[in-house]
Amino acid sequence: EVGSPQERTDEAAEVLAAIRSLPEAYCETLVLRLVEGMSGKEIAERTGLKPESVRVNLSRGMEMLRQKLGINGAKQ
Repeated sequence: EVGSPQERTDEAAEVLAAIRSLPEAYCETLVLRLVEGMSGKEIAERTGLKPESVRVNLSRGMEMLRQKLGINGAKQ
C-alpha cells in the first residue's frame, strides 16, 4: 500500500519543506533535479555552475536531505 493521496501530498510537502530549508546552493540544485527533472548538464547551464560543482551540490544536498528526513541507508 502506497498510502492515500492525502498521505502522499503530505509527504511531498514535507520533503519540499526540507529541501527549502537547506543552504541555497543545495536547495537550488535539488529543486532543479527533483522537482523540475533537469539533468546535471541542464542544471549547470541554468545556474552557471561547472558540472562537477552540480554533482557535488547534488550529492551533499541529498545527504543533508536524508539526514533531515531521518532516512538511513545506502546512497542511491
